[in-house]
Amino acid sequence: MKASIKIILKKTKLSDGTNPINLRITINRKSKFYKTPYNVLPKFWNEKTSEFTSKYPNYLQSNRILNKIKQDASKILDLMIEKEFEFTIDIFDSLFRPKEIEQLNFIPYFEKLKIQFYQSGKISSCNSYNDTIKALKRFTPSITTYSFSKINYTFLVAFESNLRAHGCNDGGIGVYMRNIRAVYNSAIKSKIASREEYPFKDYIISKLKSSKIKRALTKQDLQLLLDYDLSTNKEGAKALYTYLFSFYCRGMNFTDLAELKWDDIDLSHFTYTRNKTGVKLNIKIPDNDYTIKILNYFKTYRPFDTEYIFPILKKDIEFYTKDELKSRKKSVLNHYGKLLSKIALECGIKGKLNFYTARHTFATLSLKKGRSTVMIKQGLGHQSIQTTETYLEDFCTEELDMAFEDIM
Repeated sequence: MKASIKIILKKTKLSDGTNPINLRITINRKSKFYKTPYNVLPKFWNEKTSEFTSKYPNYLQSNRILNKIKQDASKILDLMIEKEFEFTIDIFDSLFRPKEIEQLNFIPYFEKLKIQFYQSGKISSCNSYNDTIKALKRFTPSITTYSFSKINYTFLVAFESNLRAHGCNDGGIGVYMRNIRAVYNSAIKSKIASREEYPFKDYIISKLKSSKIKRALTKQDLQLLLDYDLSTNKEGAKALYTYLFSFYCRGMNFTDLAELKWDDIDLSHFTYTRNKTGVKLNIKIPDNDYTIKILNYFKTYRPFDTEYIFPILKKDIEFYTKDELKSRKKSVLNHYGKLLSKIALECGIKGKLNFYTARHTFATLSLKKGRSTVMIKQGLGHQSIQTTETYLEDFCTEELDMAFEDIM
């Protein structure tokens, strides 16, 4: 009688780039594989110790769970010997079921998907799932023990009421509910939740109409920034010039600006891939006095020696961990936000001035210049036209009157 128990990383690669972690039982040269709650990128797995590396989120807890699965399997083998059962893989299989998978509840499964987003580099989705989990736990602390069947229509209505009582609007509630729906759909596909108990047949998310928040600057506000005298605020120059470059280059996102190198620019063109969506964009830098002034400024202003155009990253991106890179960008973004707020105050701009407004301003002014929504979608690098529409502000009454005055 020969038997072995091992936790392994299977060679099969899943669609998100991860590999499944399985429990392998071998009895008399015959093996059977059992799923565990985890799929992981190979870089987070120690092949020698059959454990997660210390860089994996919650690696200690995850390794304990894997060890518990091994112990449960070992107890079954001991039982087979003690009771003198026939020592075969089929007998083992009839006695062993990894309950961590079959009985995975709502929040543990939610957490599992959140970690998968983190591993695949989808940080925004990971953070969104984390915010939803926190809101659910605030609403009902005991939700960690809830099965999927308890996440029903009555629960969702009560959760919505709780969110409203804490100042959440339709847009925010919609984000939470769409995350819950995505998790439920995934659980159904994984045979963890029942399609018959699906609560979103009755709870309709589309009823939550998010009102558009004014984020775009007016053309007059933008001109105030272009005319701003930086001689009295030299510290603010780097923030304002980075903001204006973002606007002129189709509302380029701050996280992508941070990674733009001088070598990326060929005359007045450059190509980059959006961090958030993976969409590749070809950009022509507008040939005007402002963009020339901006690039000349950053050729001179070099607080540290890097190949990047904007003084955001102090070293090459390869020398940052994922968390360090995120932290560095966020820190500089916050600092630039404060500098922009001061400039907005001095210019008399009433709305918020941050890098989101650069993107919204590009979209809204493009629309008012007669560009189609489809064209703006491509310019922004969106994957969905619905996303683009959230960037576009409605026309005011006077603009509508002028547009339709000569319709006949």
